[in-house]
Amino acid sequence: MNFAIKQSQGTVLEIHIVGDRILRENTKIVTNFDKNLGNFIGDMLATMYAAEGIGLAAPQVGKSLKVVVIDVSPCLSEGDKCDFDGNKVEEIGSIMPLCLINPVIKKYSSEVISQNEGCLSVPDFSGHVKRPVGIVLTFVDQQNVSHVLSCNGMLARCLQHEVDHLNGKLYTDLLVQKDKKRFTKYLGERSKTHLSKSNHGNIGAAQDFQG
Repeated sequence: MNFAIKQSQGTVLEIHIVGDRILRENTKIVTNFDKNLGNFIGDMLATMYAAEGIGLAAPQVGKSLKVVVIDVSPCLSEGDKCDFDGNKVEEIGSIMPLCLINPVIKKYSSEVISQNEGCLSVPDFSGHVKRPVGIVLTFVDQQNVSHVLSCNGMLARCLQHEVDHLNGKLYTDLLVQKDKKRFTKYLGERSKTHLSKSNHGNIGAAQDFQG
């Protein structure tokens, strides 16, 4: 059930940072399941591991496509559960990393919990977000074969975070009130840093919020 390309086959890509337009675009459905797609997924995995992340969506590396890679192995808890195509997964880490193409969340649990999140596209910041504890999600793999994933815990939270990316949303849109104020201050500080560097000729205007 591991549909990922080995990370050693990929190239580390530049991660787009909050403020970049592509992070606010609705992504396109993948229709071509060719070698180029496989190579891109390999690059995404290499980038995610190099950045020490547990998830990455295609727009974060400049492609407006519905593609997500995930490896939550370092963050699993004892109570985390997962069913893959109707079969219980005893060791969730055994199916990692996962590549999910055209993922759609079909069902959310009624139970909601607040938990701290971060994002590779929002460096040096984290904040609490309320999300459903469990989800049911459909997706296709690199061979365009359909699958159903039912999970809770960290995998469910990470999947919701990454699917949001595919819909032009950032986790910062969902921050609890106290952290929204911190995020506004964070953006202001990044703007000042950018302006200072720009005035000294260190970066160009097109690199706004690149960090």
